[in-house]
Amino acid sequence: MKNFLFPQIKWNKVRYVGFDLDGVLYDEFEFIEQAYDQVTNLFNNKTLVKRYMLGRWLEKGSSFNKIFQETYELYYKNLISKIDKETFIENCLLIFRNFNPKLKLSPRTEYILNYFSKHYKIFLVSDGNLGLQKKKFNSLKLYRYFDVEHVFFTGCDSLKYSKPNIDCLNELKIIPFESVYFGDREIDKLFAKYSRMQFQKVYNMIRIC
Repeated sequence: MKNFLFPQIKWNKVRYVGFDLDGVLYDEFEFIEQAYDQVTNLFNNKTLVKRYMLGRWLEKGSSFNKIFQETYELYYKNLISKIDKETFIENCLLIFRNFNPKLKLSPRTEYILNYFSKHYKIFLVSDGNLGLQKKKFNSLKLYRYFDVEHVFFTGCDSLKYSKPNIDCLNELKIIPFESVYFGDREIDKLFAKYSRMQFQKVYNMIRIC
């Protein structure tokens, strides 16, 4: 299975298999749609605003603060002048970070995680808001596959999106040159490179060449 799905990985050298979370183990758009559904409760024209925000996310990726800023200028500024832009953005982020998402792994991802968890030591390294990442983890029921000591959340602000220092691998007791890391962004690739791990780009555990 591994050689068929991910043939460029040198599996004979691998003992540890690592994963990013968002966009790798599940379709992040599913989460974003739920999050923006909560945020747009602030608006009367909810459907229109949600459609706009989803479109901008597809164009910009994770630039949540920029999207909230643009949405304020287009749809909110002239409605409630008592709330300034900064307060509006903070209100959106507060809603965004504190709602409870309802997420589900795809059958494909479940199959792959089952396989890797039986044949390798698997670990998870993910950045973003700590509380929100834990909610996603629990909603996806990833505790069925990952031991707590092999999960590392950076807890950094979700607007920064920087991968952790490679020292986190020591904390996880991972040997980098015996590892492969699955991610979906350039920062994931750099994290693997500087950590001396093999890297495979995927989205929802589908290989991207």
